[in-house]
Amino acid sequence: MNRFDNKQTTLLSRTELRTVKGQILYWCLFAILVIVAGVTLFPCIWMVLNAFKTPREIAAGNTFIPENFSLKSAIEQILYAWDMLEMERSIVNTLFLSLTKCAITVLCSGFAGYVLSKRRQKGMGVVFTLVVWTMMMPGSVRTVSTYLSYLSFPFIIDDGFDSVTNVNVLNTYIPFWVSAAAGSFTLILFKNAFDAIPNTLVDAARIDGCSNVRIFFQLMLPLAKPTVFYVMMGALSGPWSDYFTPYLLLSDKSKYTVPAWLFVIESKTGVTQNVYMMGLIFASIPPAILYLFFQRRMSGGIMIGAVKG
Repeated sequence: MNRFDNKQTTLLSRTELRTVKGQILYWCLFAILVIVAGVTLFPCIWMVLNAFKTPREIAAGNTFIPENFSLKSAIEQILYAWDMLEMERSIVNTLFLSLTKCAITVLCSGFAGYVLSKRRQKGMGVVFTLVVWTMMMPGSVRTVSTYLSYLSFPFIIDDGFDSVTNVNVLNTYIPFWVSAAAGSFTLILFKNAFDAIPNTLVDAARIDGCSNVRIFFQLMLPLAKPTVFYVMMGALSGPWSDYFTPYLLLSDKSKYTVPAWLFVIESKTGVTQNVYMMGLIFASIPPAILYLFFQRRMSGGIMIGAVKG
């Protein structure tokens, strides 16, 4: 029973784990988690194995592990797939879009959350209610209206009369930046995180002569690091998994992100299934690296502010 001595109390207490019934329940839950993990990981394993198979082996479908597999053949397959897929431009586009969306999301949603949390003024409750209501509308319902709004997007021209003109911003990254700046979920996360910070700290900073911008960057963001990292994780990994939005809003293939480019290149002559699977592996590496870097901070970011003391 030594393996249970330092176990934290969760579903079962230490006393319950020392009983026969507790051990049976523990190992039943453990077996269920192993099965769920296996079912979840199986598509990934299948994708990796198919990437190193030959087209004939995939078509035959009678082998799970690649035949005649070696390190040399694996390296040759990786280099061949990289040359065939021509993903260099799409990777650069995705990196650029990820970094810009990350900065815009943290700044805009963070500032908005700070205002709703610490700037107690009339109408703030109504604004927050409207923000919550926007989350109740499914994204598929907003697809047509969103497309039309970007087709004729209003801009204010500084000609002395504050004239408004409509501009077509499709086939640019402006729609992605606008949607990143208006994220309801991230705004609510920041508001909840800032609600957990005592108002006395903000009042003390104002007495010392700090402006709202300085309070936000030097006080609020450092104290809400788990939420900042969680939002950064979502903003950085989003473009690596979103295929529909760039395919809908971008017409120039040189501006495509990795998911949209992989969808288009699937029909290219010469791209076999094993090469396409290798492209999916290339697209999965950056989000996996991001998750390994941010995994310890993700749960804290979603839970901070959920319970107030």
